[in-house]
Amino acid sequence: MPTFSADQIIGKALIGKEPVKLVRIPEDGSPAVYTVPTGSPIGVVISYVSPGSGRTNLYWQFQDNTGRPYFAEHRPGRYNIEALSNQGALTLEQQQKAEEEKNLSTTDKIIRAGTNILLLVAGFSLLVSYLKKK
Repeated sequence: MPTFSADQIIGKALIGKEPVKLVRIPEDGSPAVYTVPTGSPIGVVISYVSPGSGRTNLYWQFQDNTGRPYFAEHRPGRYNIEALSNQGALTLEQQQKAEEEKNLSTTDKIIRAGTNILLLVAGFSLLVSYLKKK
């Protein structure tokens, strides 16, 4: 299962894969003010509250149309990961790969591009050779 860092979730809309209870106070046992049905948008994340005193899990923070905050508890598998990816959120693996690409030297980039071109030419040559035999 892909893993996202919290900074990749901020600014993205969460969609529940199950009913999600919303609370006004991000603490375990807080009364639900609303339950968002499965597949419906919960809101756009504006921040998060880390686990700590009174909280077993992270809580995502949202804002209603009057400016009041509300929260949804995070649990693995609770939210639609594909919807996050579609909004541009990058997994930790994708972030690491992008950082590695950014840090490649010009020589490494040229070698990588040359290798890819050689592989394409070799593949094309094999295909042409195969088609001529048929």
